[in-house]
Amino acid sequence: MSFRVRTALVVLVLTALTMGAAFAIVWERFVASQRHQLDQALLDVARREASEAAGGNLDFTDSPGPSANAVGPLPKYGVLYSLGGRALSTANFSLDDAPSMPRSVPYETGFDFEHHGIPMRGVVVPVPQSSMRVLLATTRLDLADDSDILARAMSIAFAVGCVWAAIVAFGVATRLTREHAKVASVAQRVASGDTSARVAFRSSDRDLRQLASDLNAMIERLVSLLALQDRFIAHASHELRTPLTSLRIEIEHALRTAKDRDDYESALKGALDSALRLSNLAEGLLQLARVKAEVEDARVDVQEPLADAIKDVAPLGRSRDVFIVSEPVTGLVQGDRRGLARLFRNVLENAVRFSPRMGRVHVESKRADGVLEVVVVDDGKGISVEDVERIFEPFARAGRNDHAEGTGLGLTIARELARSCGGDVFASPGPGGRFVVRLPTA
Repeated sequence: MSFRVRTALVVLVLTALTMGAAFAIVWERFVASQRHQLDQALLDVARREASEAAGGNLDFTDSPGPSANAVGPLPKYGVLYSLGGRALSTANFSLDDAPSMPRSVPYETGFDFEHHGIPMRGVVVPVPQSSMRVLLATTRLDLADDSDILARAMSIAFAVGCVWAAIVAFGVATRLTREHAKVASVAQRVASGDTSARVAFRSSDRDLRQLASDLNAMIERLVSLLALQDRFIAHASHELRTPLTSLRIEIEHALRTAKDRDDYESALKGALDSALRLSNLAEGLLQLARVKAEVEDARVDVQEPLADAIKDVAPLGRSRDVFIVSEPVTGLVQGDRRGLARLFRNVLENAVRFSPRMGRVHVESKRADGVLEVVVVDDGKGISVEDVERIFEPFARAGRNDHAEGTGLGLTIARELARSCGGDVFASPGPGGRFVVRLPTA
């Protein structure tokens, strides 16, 4: 059963219950009011007849019967009883067939009874200064007719109200769910592989508009991730193919042409270089896959992982005559010491590799609004505007990457590590490489 049908049924049931209860209360109040007016009219006539009987006139007068509910006079039925309950006189009853005197009914209180199948309403009043009693009654047919007319009118109104409520509820539910159906359709298309599907409608409902916007943004993000994944797989295949090809060629060449020890050593060195490159590439891919799994949430003084990173990168700097100069950097941040050390090591290695000989890599810091920024600046030729984001993609070769040194994963891993701690890594365009590691303070 669809949502709009369920909604229409719920509205219909609630409407039926509400209208049914309201009509039942109205009908009950109407009948009670009719009975009360009839009882008052009966009492007026009964008291008049009792007064006549107290004066010695035991026969019922020719006065009209009770008038109630704008209808009357109604037929007057009466019995004058003695103390023992014997009928002394009657009106519209025969003495032999008069109803028995009600003994359990309070005086001047209306009650229902039947006489020869005719429904009647009556009251009993005492005769002043006497032991006699007067029963005055009339038929309930007019009262029943009024009640039946009201019941039929309410039944028709109830049926019309339920039908109208069902039509309105179904129409409103259809209008409200039309946009939801569009959103669901787009979600199903995307789930089946159609990433070109987008939600396109203009709704007056702000929440629906926000839902459509969020779903379109999610689809765009999904498309970007899929494209990034395709590029990653393509680049990884290319990066793995190059050293594998070199390794195969070196071994085949040695097997075909090597004649002495020097030839074999040369071939083995080339094969070893290719194997090391494969090993480094595999290690980089594993690090990228394990970034979020290895990060621990702790309070770390950034000075400690930064010192570890400088210590690890220093030999590479000495081999290239590049010096790392660091200002005092302190501050508690949320993260993992080992992960933060790897983050700084990757950024520093990138700065050292792309600095000229006798160059310098400067490390400094600054704080602002609960954020600690560690800035790494090198003396390289800088980064172009179009490459400031691309260099963080796996295996990206930006303008400053004019040689194949490294795996092409260092900055990618650094950014992932920073984001896993709630921070990020940015690059600035211009002469000289400038990288900013932004971390939230603890």
